[in-house]
Amino acid sequence: MTLFTIKYAPKNPDQVFGQQLAVSQLRNFIIQYKQQQHKAALLLGPIGCGKTSSVYALARELKYDVMELNSSDLRNAENITQFLNSVLGQQSLFFTPKIVLIDEVDNISGVADRGCIPALFKAIEKSSFPVILTANDIEDSKFKALAKASQVIPYHQLQYKTVSHCLQWVCEQENIKFDEKAINSLARQVDGDMRAALIDLQGSYATKNLSFTDVSNLSDRKRTETILNALMVIFKSSSVETALPALENIDLEPRDTIHWIDENMPKEYLSAQALAKGYEHLARADVFQGRIMNRQHWRFLAYMNDLLTAGISSAKVEKNPQFVPYRQTMRFLRLWQAKMKNAKKKEIAQKLASRTHTSTSVAEQQVPYLQVLFQKDGKGAGLAIAQELELNEEEVDWLKGR
Repeated sequence: MTLFTIKYAPKNPDQVFGQQLAVSQLRNFIIQYKQQQHKAALLLGPIGCGKTSSVYALARELKYDVMELNSSDLRNAENITQFLNSVLGQQSLFFTPKIVLIDEVDNISGVADRGCIPALFKAIEKSSFPVILTANDIEDSKFKALAKASQVIPYHQLQYKTVSHCLQWVCEQENIKFDEKAINSLARQVDGDMRAALIDLQGSYATKNLSFTDVSNLSDRKRTETILNALMVIFKSSSVETALPALENIDLEPRDTIHWIDENMPKEYLSAQALAKGYEHLARADVFQGRIMNRQHWRFLAYMNDLLTAGISSAKVEKNPQFVPYRQTMRFLRLWQAKMKNAKKKEIAQKLASRTHTSTSVAEQQVPYLQVLFQKDGKGAGLAIAQELELNEEEVDWLKGR
């Protein structure tokens, strides 16, 4: 099953819901690039409002190629100079015009003191192609020069009615029967994040019916991220900077987070190489978890979180484009079932030991024979033994393998 975020990405600018003015300004910037005062456009707005989608939709309409870079590709001034100069000077295939898209440019802030922003500014000035930057927040003073050199195009937070309209349209395309109250509730919970709404929609319905019950347990994303969304960020993100904060608002014990990743990583990482690297990081995180619990060395928590987020994310060879339904580990259920099975066996052995005047350990060795007798009993011997040992109904059923 293809991710809804990929399947229903806008194919044309008209499908970028709720951002008509911003899309119009971006179209004019691209078309009139050579006459523009600014060499770059800075698309500024919250997560999931359509910034990146509008670039690809316009590129498709205007027949431009898109060369996308992520902030993780830009680690220092030397790297930016070499990388961007080659990209900005590279002709597109078949000599079609090109757009250079630098996504999540605000994530460069962690390395800005290495000269990244000035180097990026100089590279943009030399560009022969329109450069488009996206950012969620540029309040950091390091970005003031970059903002001044760019045409800032604001993208506003989507209203819940806009998100609801989009979700209803997707449901119609997928033949999903939906309760309008459920759709509106889902739209309100995501705080204008269309990408999150599509992810939640795909993960909420079990059949081709979406009820209010299906979405009522989804938490407010702005207050508390769910572990499902955190896993999506870790497994699907294209940069470690995006993956790093994935667990910041997760209300789970570190041990539980490790079990969630352990259960679902093999579904996302299909290559042996990626799984080997992923489990190496997971094992190291587990070591830190043990030291935290045994020695109360809580300073190791930061290292453990880095391994569970950036470490796991960096292990993948390529992003799995398919939608993967995550589930909670069944390990605890299996351990509980095994414990209950052994407990029942021990109870029967204790009764047998009392009647035969042997130790419990010796009696436990005889229990398998009782199981065979009860399961193949055709002459009522099992009933007589049950009465003699005063076995209850559950113990008899266990011996019969029920």
